[in-house]
Amino acid sequence: MATKLGTNLSAVDYAKALLNSGVCLAIVKGGPNGVLVADENSVTEIAGIRVTTRCGLGAGDAFGAAVVHGILSGWSPNESVAFANAAGAYVASQLMCSDAMPTEEQVRGLLN
Repeated sequence: MATKLGTNLSAVDYAKALLNSGVCLAIVKGGPNGVLVADENSVTEIAGIRVTTRCGLGAGDAFGAAVVHGILSGWSPNESVAFANAAGAYVASQLMCSDAMPTEEQVRGLLN
């Protein structure tokens, strides 16, 4: 989708394009700048979590898994994405992603 839309759009514009294409929830990641969550009723920006990045490998995988965990647990999209944002930050702060996938308690430690 990003290739089709170009690289000069804002996160809000990307989210709107995704929503206009028929998805019901748009999540636009911005790395250390945070995440934008949008549906037909709202647009929410979730701030990035400052960590010392040791290795970014696996951070996106942790983010995706944490979004699914939140949604399947009945959390709101914003709660799920905030949790996922912290999970990705946690993994990025670790040396090896294979050993760094966090527990829910470790992620919540970054949120507090």
